Amino acid sequence: MLLQNSVVKIGPFGSTSEAEGNRDITVPPLRLESITIRYGKVLDAIAFTYKDSNGLEHTTGQWGGNGGNSTTITLGPYEFVTGVHGLYGFYGYGSDGICNFTIVTNLRTYGPFGESNSIKEPKSFDIPVMNNGSIVGFFAHRNNAYLTAIGVYVKPF
Repeated sequence: MLLQNSVVKIGPFGSTSEAEGNRDITVPPLRLESITIRYGKVLDAIAFTYKDSNGLEHTTGQWGGNGGNSTTITLGPYEFVTGVHGLYGFYGYGSDGICNFTIVTNLRTYGPFGESNSIKEPKSFDIPVMNNGSIVGFFAHRNNAYLTAIGVYVKPF
C-alpha cells in the first residue's frame, strides 16, 4: 500500500512480468465517473473516467486488448464503488489472467466479468472499502491481448 495525495494504492493482483506492460494514472483521482470493461474468458481491457480534486475530468485510454464484449458502467451522482473482487491465475498463454471480476457499489453489483473456469489454480482478491471510503481509480499490467494484473486507488473519507 502506498499513500499518494490522500489516495491509497492497493495491489496489483496478478502477474507484472510482461515487459513495458504497466498502466497507471498521473493525476490523483477524487471520484470515479465511469468504467469500461472488455471481457471474454478473462478481463481483456479496462478504461475509466475520473475527476481530480480540481473537478477536472480525466479519461484513460484502453489498457489491454480488443477482444471480448464491451460493457460501460456509468456511476450515478450518488453512486460510489465500495469494493472489487475477482480471481487471477495462469491463463494458458504464458501469463496470468483476471476473471470473475466484480465491481460493487453502494447501490448495486456489476459483473462478474470473465469466466471463472478459464484460470488454472485461481487465487482470489477482495478489496472492500470501509468507513465511507470509495475506489476512485485503477492501475493495471497488461500484455498485448489482456490484463495480467489489476490494482485500485482508494480514497478514504
